[in-house]
Amino acid sequence: MVQKKRGEVDAALADYAKAISLDPKNANAFNSRALGWAAKRDYDRAIADLNEAIRLDPNLAMAFRNRAAQWRHKGNYKQAEADLNEAARLDPKYQGLRVGLLRDRLVRPKRTK
Repeated sequence: MVQKKRGEVDAALADYAKAISLDPKNANAFNSRALGWAAKRDYDRAIADLNEAIRLDPNLAMAFRNRAAQWRHKGNYKQAEADLNEAARLDPKYQGLRVGLLRDRLVRPKRTK
């Protein structure tokens, strides 16, 4: 994020909103703004931005990885696993993240959100 400090998340979100208004087809801007929403624990808005990033660039592995993290925060491990599988298919560097998700599923109670 442009402005990483905790107190500057709102400013970073405004910066990304402006970038998106200037270039609404910029998948990376949606992906980055999603991280701001995630920092505010607004996982639904983060997922919405990541959905748009993926719609704009279905090969953006990082967006699938980031969306998996949001699904994980919401307790939806099935969707998180599907997104991590797609991220790993698109970019093998994400293969190892699936192991962490499987570990999380073993130690955390199962939720169905």
